[in-house]
Amino acid sequence: MGIGDTRLPMTLRLDDGTTVTSLSEPPQGTRHRVLFGTEEVSGREVVVKIELIPGALGPERLALEWLGSRDGPAPRLRAAGIVASAEHGGAACLITDRVGGEPPDSLDGWGRLGEALARLSEVEWRGCSLANMDHDAFLALHDRRVADLSRALDSDLSQELPPPPASYVDSPLSLAHGDPGPGNFLDDGATGTLIDWEDALICPRGLDLGRAMFIGLLGSGPAGYVARDPEARARAVRAGFFAASADRPLPDGDLAWWLGVAGVQFAHRRLERAGEPGVLPWLDAIEVLLRGE
Repeated sequence: MGIGDTRLPMTLRLDDGTTVTSLSEPPQGTRHRVLFGTEEVSGREVVVKIELIPGALGPERLALEWLGSRDGPAPRLRAAGIVASAEHGGAACLITDRVGGEPPDSLDGWGRLGEALARLSEVEWRGCSLANMDHDAFLALHDRRVADLSRALDSDLSQELPPPPASYVDSPLSLAHGDPGPGNFLDDGATGTLIDWEDALICPRGLDLGRAMFIGLLGSGPAGYVARDPEARARAVRAGFFAASADRPLPDGDLAWWLGVAGVQFAHRRLERAGEPGVLPWLDAIEVLLRGE
């Protein structure tokens, strides 16, 4: 069997000898294959991620290695290497602890998501090898996305969006998850854990909060997820973030800007992938973007 095979293997072994048995298969993403299993030597329950698109797991490995030594809100990385067993042989692979929790389905859970994002924004990032987008690079990419969406809409979207606040140039850089939301946060009723770090980067602080708020307003999430009162969920994640970062608050005036940035990212990604299986209409994201909270 090769990298593209979908049959469930009996065991999986990495090139460093790490072996995982008792494999089962949870719901899948599109950039990797996920398996649950038991690490043979330790008996630890683990999650196995096998790369399906070359390079897709690179940022996640960097993020998990960095956060693991800094008590970040992420699963602990137990092994990383190349699959040596016949199934998916030659593919890059990560093995992490399997953590408890479920996608947040209450306002308290969304508040805990906000708290986790605030804690993440406090993790020291200097020296981390993740992609680093400074203020100028981040703003230039945002402007290009707005231009792409404007062409697709045949309308100048920039006139409908708030401009960058004056404080943007002085906002601190931080390590960002890049795609926080109910599908990537396991709420255990305590601190919870952020999972799926493929979009992690260093960028101006505020992106994660904007994205979590926007996905709350959008009402999307993992398979079978039902969003009730999306506006309240967006407010809850904001309240959790602000409560956990009271000593380094995000200026109130910045929030509308970051919500707009997140909406542009969602709409642009859907536009890029329009027509692919499971991709929702990009105009739905534009509607939420222009409506705001």
